[in-house]
Order: sequence, then C-alpha cells, then structure tokens
Amino acid sequence: MTSRAPMPDPSDKNAIRQWMRQIRNSHAHGDEKSPETPAELSEIQRNRLLQSVGVSPEEPGLRRLDVALTGSLTSDHTVPVSTLGAFLTNLQESVSAVAQAVFGHPTSFASIPRDIRDATRLSASATYPSSFGVAMYGPQIHADQYDLFGELPGRLHTVLDEAVNKVLDIADLSDGGRSSNDLLTEQLAPLGQRAMKHIGALTAGLSDYEMGVRVTWHIPGGSVRHSDWTPSGVQRVHLLCEESEFTEAERITVTGWLGAASSFRGKVEIRTDSGEIIRASTEPELTGRLDLYFNKRVSADLEVTKVVFAGGRERKLYSVLSIRKLQADEL
Repeated sequence: MTSRAPMPDPSDKNAIRQWMRQIRNSHAHGDEKSPETPAELSEIQRNRLLQSVGVSPEEPGLRRLDVALTGSLTSDHTVPVSTLGAFLTNLQESVSAVAQAVFGHPTSFASIPRDIRDATRLSASATYPSSFGVAMYGPQIHADQYDLFGELPGRLHTVLDEAVNKVLDIADLSDGGRSSNDLLTEQLAPLGQRAMKHIGALTAGLSDYEMGVRVTWHIPGGSVRHSDWTPSGVQRVHLLCEESEFTEAERITVTGWLGAASSFRGKVEIRTDSGEIIRASTEPELTGRLDLYFNKRVSADLEVTKVVFAGGRERKLYSVLSIRKLQADEL
C-alpha cells in the first residue's frame, strides 16, 4: 500500500494542487473518490476527522466548530500549550455561560445546570495548520432532548447553536470601530456578570499575545457561518468586559400586563402601569408555569441588577423571582 504524503499548508495553493494531483494518481485504479476541488478535499478531510473520533459522517445532529488562532505567535503553525489550553478552557466556559444566560437566568455565581453543560460540551478531535487550528464537535442530539433544544422550521435548533452564534455576533460587531461599542454593550449586558467574566478571560488571553481567531461554524444540513475576530476586535471586547461594573442586586415589585412569555427561553415581557416595558428572565421553578400568567394582569417581584460600561452607558437586568395574578378587586 502506497503511503500518502501529509497534507500541506492550506494557504499554499500550489502545494495543495500538487498534493491533490498525487492523491488522484495514487487512486487511478482504485474505487475511492479522489478530490477534484478544494471543497471536495475539505469534505474528505472532515470525514476522516469524524471517523478518527468514531463518528459516522452520516450521523445526524453533529455540530462542528473550526477555530484557527491567528497572529505572529502562530506563524510557524505552533502555539504554546499553556496558551492553547487556556484558550480552549475559556472558550468552553464562555459558550456554556452564554447558553445559561440565553436559556436560563444570568447569574454571577452558582453552578451551570448539568443539562446546559451537556448541551454545550465541545470535544476537540484534531488540529490543523492555518495558522494553528482546532476542529471541535458538539454533542450528538437525540430525540429525547427535543424539549431542551427546541425545533425551528427546516432544522433542529440547539442551545449550542444559540450560544455559539451569540459569541460570533459579539465577534462580528467588535471590529466596527468605536461606533460599535453601543451595539456591543447591548449584546454583552443581557448575558450577565458570569458570562462577561468568561468572555473577558477568553479575550484577555488572546489580547496578551495580539492574537485573533477565525471561526467556521457548521450545522447539519449545510448551514455554515464564518467569523473573523481580529486582534483589535478582541481587545475592544476585552476592555468592555474588564471595565464594566455590576451593582448590588435590588428587589422591586411591579404591576402590569404580562404580554409575552417563553417557557423555552425563560423570558417574559411586562408592560407596567407606568407604561415601561420590562424584559426579564424567570427562575427555573417559574418558567414551566408561565402560561398561567400570559395576557393577564400580574404583580411581579423582580431582582434588578445594573451594569455600567466604560463611558457611563448603563443597562438594567431583570429577573422575576415570583409572580401572581391580580384578583378582580386589585385590577
């Protein structure tokens, strides 16, 4: 059996063409499909990665995250283990904390629920040059997890999808100059103190070495999202997270109409008697009973935390602690 030359640097187009030509020649009398284009080559490499971790390429529900670190530190396609280890840990913690904020109650402490951890668990399967990349896969989605993951028309939409896309939204907004700071604060504030702490740690490690990140997020069914987080964008997010301050939580009581509720996301909207629209998350024990209060006049006990960003921009975060329907004599 003829040994195959190792894959060259993907950025060297001439070397890639020569490598594919060698593969085609080696399979001239065989049945194995040879790559004719870079896209076919990428698919073959993907299938080999899946097989290396014991997963069939046809197995449904598997998400793939390709992350390539960029910058002078990775110019020779290597990266210090201490830097890589911290980056992967902070990436995992950021994704899990963002998922908890989106589908639960943003917090500054306490453990992330086991189902959120399991739903956002990333597993690294291989590394590749470009400048230094890691291929990671999300957990397999099973039918008994539909209640947790939910379903949208045309495809299964997961907690991991939401969390990764939220992180990529932040990355994409971060390179828009100072004018993007307001948009970034609108994305970061609702995630709460813990998620911002982990995103701050993620960006701190990259910023220290002036590194950026190229990300490709693959969803079964052909959906692909690309994002290029530049070193300047990484630094902007780091400063926003580092210089933000969260106030001590306060408790207030409001009355008004509950006009929107999502038991899947654990979110409600209340129009108070003063006309203010309050968007709040709900405690887990309350989330499953939100249908009882939809389109009803209610009294709600809320926990309010204020986050102050650099420059003085403020945002309030609301969480519903308890809620009750108002009786006829209270309306």
